[in-house]
Amino acid sequence: MDIFLKTISAVNDETRVKILAFIKQNNSVCVCDVENSFEMIQSRISRHLKILKDAGFLKVERKAKWAYYSVRTPLDIFRQNILKEIASLELDLPKLNNECKIQEKKVLVMCTGNSCRSIIGEALINAKIDGVQAYSCGVAPSANVNPNAKKVLQDNGIWDDAYHSKHLDALSDIDFDLVITVCDNAKETCPMFPKKVKTIHVGFVDPDGKAFEAFEGTYKEIEEVLLKEVNDALSK
Repeated sequence: MDIFLKTISAVNDETRVKILAFIKQNNSVCVCDVENSFEMIQSRISRHLKILKDAGFLKVERKAKWAYYSVRTPLDIFRQNILKEIASLELDLPKLNNECKIQEKKVLVMCTGNSCRSIIGEALINAKIDGVQAYSCGVAPSANVNPNAKKVLQDNGIWDDAYHSKHLDALSDIDFDLVITVCDNAKETCPMFPKKVKTIHVGFVDPDGKAFEAFEGTYKEIEEVLLKEVNDALSK
């Protein structure tokens, strides 16, 4: 029953239907191929791809530092029929753009719940540092972004609906150049990565449970301290 519901949920989204049709049309595509073709940030693309993979539609193969997705074979009759229905739709699919953005540095911001500090850090890095794509996760994700964290990002014009609370497993197809822990718990429980990656700790007080002014203070502190640390770490 669980995989049935995941399958139905996976195709209950227009973007995911188009991504699935796009992959079927192009046989095997890199994550960055999807990112470039759909002009969408990689964290959002990775989330859609994970949902389609967990629903049994896709398989993934690593080639060097990239993850390539293709339609799983063999597929059961149920999923085959879904793909046939999708193929019958008149979808406006983008053309394959396989110029991977290999020049971008990948940075991961980690905390415990991935609801406040790491989300703010992710958004600030993406908005303020050129040539860097930031992501965030939690060692024990809360599954929700704190409303005040979202509001402070909206007030500063850098909120993106792709930002959400998640575990590192949701980002397993990304090779990071830098991992930053922003709370002591994340520092102590920071997992081992498949490839050696530079890790730094820049701690901030958790504003969770405090008034909105505390979130504004955290935003300002992260902007003033974390961005400099990221630039310094990536330049060495």
